[in-house]
Amino acid sequence: MGAMAILDLHNTALPSDFVLQGDVCIVGSGPAGCVIAREFSRSSLQVILLESGSFARDPAADELNEIDNIGRPRAHDQWSVRNRIVGGSSHTWGGRCAAFDEIDFQQRDWVPFSGWPIARNDLLPYLDRSAGYLGLAVGSGFSDARFWSLAKLRAPVPELDARLLEPFFWQFSRGLNESYPFEYVRFGRDLVSQISPQTTLVTGATVQRVLTTPEQSNCRGVEFVTPDGHPGTVVASRVILCAGGIENPRILLNSGSAGLGNRHDQVGRYLMDHLRGPIGQFDVTTSHILQRRFGRYNLKRHFFRAGMRLSPVVQRHEGLLNCAAWLGEGLATDDPWDALRRVLSRRSRRYGDVSTVVRNSRFIARGAFEYFSRHNGLPRKLEHLTLDCMSEQVPSPISRVTLSDQRDRFGMRLPRIDWRSSPNEARTMHRLAELVVSEFKRMDLPKPDLAEWVRDRAEIPASFLDVAHPTGTTRISLDPTQGVVDANCEVHDTPNLFVAGSSVFPTGGHCNPTQMIVAMAIRLADHVRIGLGEKVIIEDAVDAR
Repeated sequence: MGAMAILDLHNTALPSDFVLQGDVCIVGSGPAGCVIAREFSRSSLQVILLESGSFARDPAADELNEIDNIGRPRAHDQWSVRNRIVGGSSHTWGGRCAAFDEIDFQQRDWVPFSGWPIARNDLLPYLDRSAGYLGLAVGSGFSDARFWSLAKLRAPVPELDARLLEPFFWQFSRGLNESYPFEYVRFGRDLVSQISPQTTLVTGATVQRVLTTPEQSNCRGVEFVTPDGHPGTVVASRVILCAGGIENPRILLNSGSAGLGNRHDQVGRYLMDHLRGPIGQFDVTTSHILQRRFGRYNLKRHFFRAGMRLSPVVQRHEGLLNCAAWLGEGLATDDPWDALRRVLSRRSRRYGDVSTVVRNSRFIARGAFEYFSRHNGLPRKLEHLTLDCMSEQVPSPISRVTLSDQRDRFGMRLPRIDWRSSPNEARTMHRLAELVVSEFKRMDLPKPDLAEWVRDRAEIPASFLDVAHPTGTTRISLDPTQGVVDANCEVHDTPNLFVAGSSVFPTGGHCNPTQMIVAMAIRLADHVRIGLGEKVIIEDAVDAR
């Protein structure tokens, strides 16, 4: 496959009437945008891929992520949660992958506005195809008790009571061209060689609005500005917004007189993220058995992390949200594996690293044995060990993104973010913590000392910030009065305008969204290709990485 064309607007002066034309315009080069562009590369489509940033981090691009926050505290450093750069937020993601659970797709009486118009089984083929893009050993069937068969290991006993807690496994992404062992996939790193010459990547193009035909009867392209504020236009028969859970609604709200897809005032509503943090603390000196059972496992040179989640049974019976827990490891400054890695990579000539390795030779030998014989991850020397959890949120129409009166340097109104949480989220975390304590006691495992706010059944601390998972702001719905896009991610009442990413998720589940984002992006790419008369060849995605 030949390399795609690149137009860098940081170094290019545009004529006053500059217009790019293509069959498809993709806005944003994060995981969703990159995957869709790569899916189109096995077609004859002329594709324009627009990215606000460049191949390197740019402070001027970072400034465009400024927000006007009026709700729950959010991460102060927006780079930690949103990256304007080729590859998007894969520059700062944590690599965790898993698919949502079956219950996440269901309409739940105790969770207002829940329910997807598609079922989990509908996504299985796309989850399997996502493995190549994400650098996974397998794309599905690894998150529950089936992991043990997949790893050819016996499930440890005693088991969790499945009526209360179920085992859960996250798989970590691993890039082919890693710059250090087990580095996560960076979607922008090899993008140039992965995209066909029919695609043009335009960097430094900050999209401000979607253009439509009169009466908003059809989408016809987008309008963008260059780094120096010069306007430009892309004309395309299909537009796909892949700019994230904050920018997707911002662009829609800034398009047209009342915003596109907003006839029923739905754009920007139902903003969710994940509330994540420690709910308990373990004694490190007695935690080895916990680390072996609920730590990392290696399978086919890929890492998996074990944990647990609230069972669907207890969720239904007690009206709880989906929520998961795992061990949070705080590494000691003299962790021998870190020291050994530095010594082997010759990045350290300090006597201290060699001394640390020698002093902990038995620790290293035990870790190597467990790694190769029991498929455990390498045990680490810890400063502290916490019980961490992450809960889904209740979809709420008053938790939302609107447009602020404040503006960025191009005159575009900032996203005004009013992120809310509900009492049911705290109640869910309290109950999960109680169940972990009772189950660990029954299983004769070290129990956590619960955090004070959990013992007191208090509100979730303000220190539980957003974790780069903005969700729900352009949600899927069959009914246009209840959402922004239909089951094919096409904006209601605006044909040929599509949205990709977690902003289309009606609910957020308990797990990191990237694998779901990629699977849904593949599904959307298939739909658009078929709509444009292109044949979809499944092998395209199998060989994608």
